[in-house]
Amino acid sequence: MTARVQTWHERVSWKSIALYACSFVVACYLLAPFLWLVLTSFMTEAEARSVPPHWIPERPTASNYAAFVNPSPELRMVGSRAIEETPRALLNSAVVSLSTALVNLFIATFAAYSFARLNFRGGRLLLMAYLASRMVPGIAIIIPFYILMRKLQLLDTYLALILSYSTFTLPFTIWMLKDYFRTIPRDLEDAARVDRCGWFGMMWRVFLPISAPGLIAAAVFAFMFSWNEFLFALFLTSTIQSKTIPIVVANFATDLDVQFTFMAAAGVLAVIPPLALALVFQRLIVQGLAAGSVKG
Repeated sequence: MTARVQTWHERVSWKSIALYACSFVVACYLLAPFLWLVLTSFMTEAEARSVPPHWIPERPTASNYAAFVNPSPELRMVGSRAIEETPRALLNSAVVSLSTALVNLFIATFAAYSFARLNFRGGRLLLMAYLASRMVPGIAIIIPFYILMRKLQLLDTYLALILSYSTFTLPFTIWMLKDYFRTIPRDLEDAARVDRCGWFGMMWRVFLPISAPGLIAAAVFAFMFSWNEFLFALFLTSTIQSKTIPIVVANFATDLDVQFTFMAAAGVLAVIPPLALALVFQRLIVQGLAAGSVKG
């Protein structure tokens, strides 16, 4: 018995207990606001405004979510236009975010491969210039960007958002993929060439499948940035034809007549797509980021 107790003490140290306790506290700190948001979205407005407040809905209802699909005249009155615009805004965000991710994968793959495999003069300096451009705050270039898009007649279009988001995400995805590509042995490429496989064939059949974790991590980063971006979407869009979900959710906060439960439901709908994407590709994202950080 004494030996068993001693063995248990050796396995479970106070450092491990403290680490798990801190992890639990941090998890509660991060998840509590989202949990409150989800619970509020299933409450009635009277419950959400009750004093003292309570966490668990007494009469759970899904009417707050149904309002976004088929809003009644009364709901349109209390929710203003934001309720009607939310479904289209989710579609706009999905189109812009997916397009930005694809643009990043297409351009960053070739650029990162060049930096990872080719030694050319000024390569390191060019990489640092890319990374330095990522450090420029968006507010510093939003006015020139707006004027440029107006001259090109791209205001209030998907293309304006895709171009602006790609400007900020490409430097980081190039840097991320460059480090990941350096972890892939050159022997695989040489073996493909020995088998009479051309460069594009080697990339499509050998190199890109092996690079899937890094590519997915880069695509998810570009998607997350595009989905959450607010400043450029606010300046470059004016109608629901191109407004993204952060703009419409912000409209809930500026409407004095909107109900808290509708705001909570809109917040949950805005969080679900990126959260689902992160959960589905969690293993590949972690693998891609970890492998890309081995070499710099």
